[in-house]
Amino acid sequence: MYFSVITPQEDLLRQAGHELAQQPYTEHQWLWQFFPSAKDQARDFIFRRHQVESTRSHEPLLIPRFYVVSARPPVAFSDAWLVDSRSYDPKLQSGQKLSFELRANPVVSKKNAAGKSRRHDVVIDAKKRLLLEKGFSPDAKWRDWKDSEDKPGLYALARETCLEWLNRRAPDSGFKVLAADVDSYRQQKEKKKGADKPIEFSTVDFSGELEVTDVALFLQTLRQGLGHAKAFGCGLLLVKRSVLD
Repeated sequence: MYFSVITPQEDLLRQAGHELAQQPYTEHQWLWQFFPSAKDQARDFIFRRHQVESTRSHEPLLIPRFYVVSARPPVAFSDAWLVDSRSYDPKLQSGQKLSFELRANPVVSKKNAAGKSRRHDVVIDAKKRLLLEKGFSPDAKWRDWKDSEDKPGLYALARETCLEWLNRRAPDSGFKVLAADVDSYRQQKEKKKGADKPIEFSTVDFSGELEVTDVALFLQTLRQGLGHAKAFGCGLLLVKRSVLD
């Protein structure tokens, strides 16, 4: 397993930006260029994009930085990109505390009238449940519930439901959450090759402290990610030594 950081060469930002813009669909498909393989090769990497400030620009300029965990080391496909890779074999113990960051796609699976399971955004699902509890019709919108003392704020609702989702997922992922916060909750749209409509999904950024409860499961989570929408930069669990340890 490898942990890599992929960034543009700052003296070749124009070329790097042009190459990134050539992929009209997802960054996941663009990142495949760093992993030469056969067409039927299964995805063997997860990633997360960060925006960081350029160190060479005289004016404020944000440039992409990709964190990637992969089964094989990525290889730069042009001189406009820097690839810094190292072997990723964390030495962990049960009970060890770590600081973490995670961009995730929190969903809940529910069966429809036909008995088929479908994924639903946890925040949207919570909104619908609360509306029904207040006596609204199944097709009511959140805005139909006028602001009042008993109507939760959107941030408070998103924070509560997303943290509940993370705490539910944690045991099967080899850890327990000691402290966490929701840094952002966003609705996203991504183009998909061959599709008329873009894919719509939500992302939430978590940060906090965790404790490893099952080393094997936790290592699997570090390798394979947590949750869905990994093709859209979700699921990569970034960890470092905790200030609590």
